[in-house]
Amino acid sequence: MIKSKHKHSVLISFDVEEFDLPREHGVEISLEEGIKVSKSGVERILELLERCGIRATFFVTGNFASSAPELVCRMVREGHEVGCHGVDHFNPAETDVVESKRIIEDVVRREFPKFKVDGWRQPRMFKIDYGELLRQGFLYDSSVNPALIPGRYNHLDVPRKPFWKAGIVEVPVSVATVLRLPLFWLALHLYPVYVYLGLVKMDLRETGYFATYFHPWEFSDELMKYGAVPAYIKRNSGMKMVARLEKVILALKKQGCEFETYGEFARRVDKK
Repeated sequence: MIKSKHKHSVLISFDVEEFDLPREHGVEISLEEGIKVSKSGVERILELLERCGIRATFFVTGNFASSAPELVCRMVREGHEVGCHGVDHFNPAETDVVESKRIIEDVVRREFPKFKVDGWRQPRMFKIDYGELLRQGFLYDSSVNPALIPGRYNHLDVPRKPFWKAGIVEVPVSVATVLRLPLFWLALHLYPVYVYLGLVKMDLRETGYFATYFHPWEFSDELMKYGAVPAYIKRNSGMKMVARLEKVILALKKQGCEFETYGEFARRVDKK
């Protein structure tokens, strides 16, 4: 159960990794180039969030934090939450939980000495080690999309609402209706905005919260330059994606939803 604070909570998050999507399609891209693409997207996202007056959660890779420490500190400075998203997004390693936490905290503590990471999201929603997250002092995880994504994962047996597992709060991202239609990043590229909003509002009525995630490269004009990226991902990218997400945020604000970080939300999940 969730200790009631708001009628409806909205959790917006961004997986801030080095842009490596071409590598999934057999085309190499350098780390420097991948960071450049993601940095341009992060800058647009931060401007959007400031314009809308909301806070969000950024799950950041060690590679990105090491390459763009000024942007990661800016996230915290502007009131957003920063969590961990592994070290190298394309090559997850067993040591990532320890190493990514060390990198993120070292970077942010240069400006905010008392900073501590609370949240984790595994790259590509792969399986995680809850025991290791607990040992390293994490409060929550959000590495579960309770849907079937062919070729990726099948999480149809996972609850749609937050739950405790092995001492860690699991905050699943949202899906719509009993059919578990995904409401993650790709859905906002493909669905008309009014359809997306309708599904989000339906999920809010059923679960009391809405949690989703995007990637900085979706908001970058650089994305269109890469032929290896499928056309359905490029659709409505760049400034079009900025406009679409802004419409969603403003519509939910108008409805009276409260925007909060994943960490704030996780602290209200009752162990019962």
